[in-house]
Amino acid sequence: MLGYIKKKVADGDPSFMDLPQPRLMQNFLYFAEAAMALIVRRHYCDQEASRLRHLLRQAAYGLIPER
Repeated sequence: MLGYIKKKVADGDPSFMDLPQPRLMQNFLYFAEAAMALIVRRHYCDQEASRLRHLLRQAAYGLIPER
């Protein structure tokens, strides 16, 4: 998922570029937090897995159409 987000940003995806700057900053913050959580590689409990899913969902906000 992080690779997908990175590629969309690098390609200048128009849906992502339409987001306001404060939301882009939030996306970046969530992206960084998710990346750091994966780097630390602690043993994950259900609560931590839910947190990671939330971080990834927020990092991808604006890139993936809502269902």
